[in-house]
Amino acid sequence: MSDGSLASITIKDTAGQERYSAITSNYYKNADCCLLVYDISQRDSFDALKIYFQTIKDYCKKNIQIILLGNKTDLEDERQIKSEEGAKLAKDNGYIFLETSCLKNSNVANAFETLIEITNIETKKNKSQNQNSEKSNNVNLSSKKQTNPQKSSGCC
Repeated sequence: MSDGSLASITIKDTAGQERYSAITSNYYKNADCCLLVYDISQRDSFDALKIYFQTIKDYCKKNIQIILLGNKTDLEDERQIKSEEGAKLAKDNGYIFLETSCLKNSNVANAFETLIEITNIETKKNKSQNQNSEKSNNVNLSSKKQTNPQKSSGCC
């Protein structure tokens, strides 16, 4: 990370796995964040995002964070999806939008740092919700108020 800290994430690449959708759908169930990547020089890859949006809606947590990532900005002369089009799609759906070039290592670190930040935020939220849930599930079975509790010296 840019601040020198270390992070550990698990990335599941499901691209091209449509034939195995029964298996890959399991990848989505516990995801904290999705990184959807399309090729800015291939209209088909952008149009195929609709399939992934539906898969995410069907299998992921309700409030999952999504990063929409236009890749291959090094192919500017072959660009078929304008940056504004990707940004609008992201904005209309509440997603984060970035563009990168893996070939030129442009904005790649920022994309993964954003992914890690979101994942860390979601992990903290989930831990906090679980702790609050555990606290709210505690039940006091004693109907009497103890004024002089005695220390127990065993399990019984």
